[in-house]
Amino acid sequence: MIFVTIGSLFPFDRLVKVADELATQMPDESFFAQIGEGGHRPVNIPYAEMLTRGEFMAKVREADLIVAHAGMGSVITAMESNTPIILLPRILEWGEHTTDHQIATAKWLEGRPGIHVCWEDKDLRATIEAVRAGARMGQTMQRTAPEPFLNRIRDFIASA
Repeated sequence: MIFVTIGSLFPFDRLVKVADELATQMPDESFFAQIGEGGHRPVNIPYAEMLTRGEFMAKVREADLIVAHAGMGSVITAMESNTPIILLPRILEWGEHTTDHQIATAKWLEGRPGIHVCWEDKDLRATIEAVRAGARMGQTMQRTAPEPFLNRIRDFIASA
């Protein structure tokens, strides 16, 4: 299941609309969306405006892919659950946020294992398909820092 989440602070109708349209193009995929208080109500996918923390985490556990805004809460949740995530950043110019920090966040995270960035709405289907192909090849996120990094921290603490 693809879990689409827009976060909890602002509406993100663009992401909801794109996911809703994709559901008709990808009939073999199952979608669920947490849509917030935006104006668009999906007609092709099940959704909830808001989920409790428990409901949200149940959807994360059920999902094999998360599609979200470029918010760190969504990224951290995906990493903790070892679920690949596709980020579609909100854009200030389009009134989707108060700054363009999500673009900066997405640029910073792009290319890290399990984190994928979709820069254009029209590319979301191809991005999903690419992630699906990569997932079959065993591409996953790591829940912890690499061992050499942890060893450097241990050495630093031991020498203090």
